[in-house]
Amino acid sequence: MKFIFGSVVGRKFQKVSHKIAKVRCTKKEEHIVLENMHEPIIDIETWNKAQDKLNRYSKTRDRKYDHPLKGLVHCGECGNKATLRCREEKRKNGTVWRATYFICSKRNNYSKLCDCKQISANLIEEAVNEKIKEEIQKINFSEKELKQVYEQAEKEAKSKSNLLQTKLQELNQTLKNIENTIEEIYQDKINKIIQIEDFKIIYEKKQKERNKILKQIKETKEQFEETNKKTPEINFEEIKQIAKEFLKMEKSNKMILEKLIEKIEFDKEKNIKIKFIFQNYPNVRMK
Repeated sequence: MKFIFGSVVGRKFQKVSHKIAKVRCTKKEEHIVLENMHEPIIDIETWNKAQDKLNRYSKTRDRKYDHPLKGLVHCGECGNKATLRCREEKRKNGTVWRATYFICSKRNNYSKLCDCKQISANLIEEAVNEKIKEEIQKINFSEKELKQVYEQAEKEAKSKSNLLQTKLQELNQTLKNIENTIEEIYQDKINKIIQIEDFKIIYEKKQKERNKILKQIKETKEQFEETNKKTPEINFEEIKQIAKEFLKMEKSNKMILEKLIEKIEFDKEKNIKIKFIFQNYPNVRMK
């Protein structure tokens, strides 16, 4: 029977403020783990079996309804993503009536007061089809113009990408330094080199710094990913062909829609605004 020495996990909870007694559960990456601190209660095999059994009870949420425009539709009033909802009613003759619509996610869960009401999914689909018909007739460009657009956009994207990558490296190094300091003061507290009161003051200060850096890292990563997405790797002739194929389909295809559309917005007056991916290149001559 194989035994391992147990670990001590600290900072599972954190006070919200020194002024109140309320605490919050911290994330796993915020925990302080010290290995081999005490003799284990059970052996490693028993521990692994218990974890496997617990993991069997985890359940993935099955989504009953889906729609090809899901994830593309946003509220035009507050900017939040729209939630897909579906209503069903059974008729007396045995048939089922169904209505699918989009609603502002903040209005849907009552987390924010938004004036934007629900809109029929069919209404948005009709608007998308009509707009695609209009836009594919406008795309017209010369090889020279297209090359200039690609080169300029690629140059801008690479320049911004390099700056963000450098910033990300600096932030990660700063985060590493802060975490090393936290580990050092924790060890000093265990070894009674510093008093608990002093440890708390330094610890809270460092945690604030750490949380601030984590937020900056997340924002920088999002900007970096967004910049890389904008690198021009599209073929306008291909987009035109994709749009034509989409209009021939009886049912909308989510994969094709995502290649054509960047964002769809609707407001409280049910006005629909569609932003296409190829509209990110305004220098392309439109006829």
